[in-house]
Amino acid sequence: MIKYIAIILLSIFGCVGPPEPDDGLIDNLPSIINTSDVFSFSLRGDKYDFNESYDLSFYLDSNSVLSTALIINEFSGNDTTSIFLKNSLDSTLYWYLVLGNSVYTRSDTMSGDPLSYPEKINVVGTQFNGVVDFQIIKQ
Repeated sequence: MIKYIAIILLSIFGCVGPPEPDDGLIDNLPSIINTSDVFSFSLRGDKYDFNESYDLSFYLDSNSVLSTALIINEFSGNDTTSIFLKNSLDSTLYWYLVLGNSVYTRSDTMSGDPLSYPEKINVVGTQFNGVVDFQIIKQ
């Protein structure tokens, strides 16, 4: 009898769930941060289709500097993934095309023309496999 109770207790308390992801990302669930100083889009995709749009929370002026970083890891497949930064008129200011593992950075000083300020981000992917980390930091 004690043997059966021990087996039952071991099976209840001895079970182990799936391992925690090293980067904190869950497959096919984007992680978004959108504050007055930072926008971040992070995703671990497994044949993931998405078309996401976000209004930036930045308040920009001609003294603002935006630092942008795009990091792609573990890329596989033949998917099509793009990131578009758009202005208040929905015109594309910058376009990032994901073609494989890469690291891309840039820094931009805002001009006096508000139409050159990014106000919206579109992230579009078809069958994305890999990890994407896109960040814009206002300085």
